[in-house]
Amino acid sequence: MTSAGIVGAGRAATLHAEAVRAAAGVRLAGVAARSTASPRAAALAAALDCPVLTARELARACDVAVVATPPAARAEALAELASSRRLRAVLVESPAATTVDGIADLGAAFGGRPVMAAVNLLHAPAVRRMLDAAAAMDPHHLELRLAVPEPARGPDSGAAFGGGVTMDPAAGFWPVLMAAMGEAIESVAVPQIEVVDGLDHAARVVLQTAGGRTARAELRWGAQVAEAAVEAADREHVARVDVWPVPAAEIDGEAAGPPADLSDPLFALGFVAQIQRLVRAAEGEAQPWPDLAVASSALTIAAAASLSAQQDGIPVSVSDVPRGLSPFEMLAGTRH
Repeated sequence: MTSAGIVGAGRAATLHAEAVRAAAGVRLAGVAARSTASPRAAALAAALDCPVLTARELARACDVAVVATPPAARAEALAELASSRRLRAVLVESPAATTVDGIADLGAAFGGRPVMAAVNLLHAPAVRRMLDAAAAMDPHHLELRLAVPEPARGPDSGAAFGGGVTMDPAAGFWPVLMAAMGEAIESVAVPQIEVVDGLDHAARVVLQTAGGRTARAELRWGAQVAEAAVEAADREHVARVDVWPVPAAEIDGEAAGPPADLSDPLFALGFVAQIQRLVRAAEGEAQPWPDLAVASSALTIAAAASLSAQQDGIPVSVSDVPRGLSPFEMLAGTRH
């Protein structure tokens, strides 16, 4: 039986904790927060029937852990977890950090042990079916459409989370779009963006690969109900996956795979398979996938989008993105 712990007590931590409880052969050992007196941690632990521990206590009690604190606090959490010789692998919630350098620091903080980036959709069966179909295409059309209610955050949310809609929730979707493109992204342009108090609330983003493939993303905060879809098409085929309430794939207009089971959204959305992959990585039976390089690429897209917005929407090479600045910091002074 693999023992797993959760660092954090917010919505993401709750989802990961429920996924741990649903995964076969995995036991939830506890919840850790900055303070063991945290009311939110106490409420989550009571709901899950597990103890509240310090990060160091959690590390000594667990084989794997999920770090779901705000991004700015993750390097510190990983450094505390690294004190344990028992803990063999960790999963870091998306976005992994607010800067590209910050993501690199996460691997160093955990002493070179496996660190997975949390991108549950890459483990979702319907998303995998759509990506498999896209891999057999030479797509001339690639699109991400994403609209969500505006997240409830405090006044320092820009600094704490690093950016607006291009970071949250888009950081969890960029890897899916990157996989559908099948080529490394070379440049990012933002022909349209809406910035409020330094945070991007809506944006149209265009991704270009060195091979000439183009993908477009329409992102928006403020929707009444969350909607998300990724679509790829060539001259003969169309592959699409709609994500909420649970992923459902269509290939050439026909449902692909069994109908989505609304009673098991944690399975359908890939959360449980993600925990199972983490366990296999800890046991040396699988590579930590996606790794921090994928998280870094996703953050680079958000950062390049902010840089393009500063420069009136012109394409920005991903190689020109500053590694030590967050998208939020790059948007400072944007005239839109």
